[in-house]
Amino acid sequence: MVRVVAWRNQGKARRMAGSGDDITICARKYDRAIHIEWQARLLLADDDLILAYAPPGTTLVHHTRGLRLVQPHACMSVFPRARWWNAMLDFAPDGAPLGIYCNVALPPTRAPDRLDWVDLDLDVVRSGDGPVTLVDEDEFAAHAARYAYPAALVAGARAAADELLALASRGVAPFVAQDRDMALAGLAAQLRRDALGTR
Repeated sequence: MVRVVAWRNQGKARRMAGSGDDITICARKYDRAIHIEWQARLLLADDDLILAYAPPGTTLVHHTRGLRLVQPHACMSVFPRARWWNAMLDFAPDGAPLGIYCNVALPPTRAPDRLDWVDLDLDVVRSGDGPVTLVDEDEFAAHAARYAYPAALVAGARAAADELLALASRGVAPFVAQDRDMALAGLAAQLRRDALGTR
């Protein structure tokens, strides 16, 4: 069972009604075409953060490639509402970390039964305890030309990638080599410190 660490801001827990519901998570490209979608259980949603959990065996529908992929591991999806990135934390059945995949993306939008986000191509990834790397810069360049990304969007995406690399170099959330519950605790604590302007 997944233990949820509640987000707290200035001492007040603010869990949104509807947590525990199944939602559709939908990644889109800049032209709003559906890229990938999957079902997940909403764990937490408030003004700052959305957390969702997909168990092993979850089917990912990859519209861009025309594939249906079965996820062999558990995945915790982390969506800070004010960041230009999200994080997919993969875990073994015992809660041990398998890797992390951070998407540079526009902040998510939420409807009662779904969550949408726009993928901006750049990704910061780590497998197991391996190195953290920035990937898909070629895809970012191609889509920037194809979709005519505004200069502000390009700058925002680059800044988000730099932020993720800086977080990784500091060894802080979401880049924590700990088990599932400790990862969530670390993420919540770091986001709270950021919100309060402390370190």
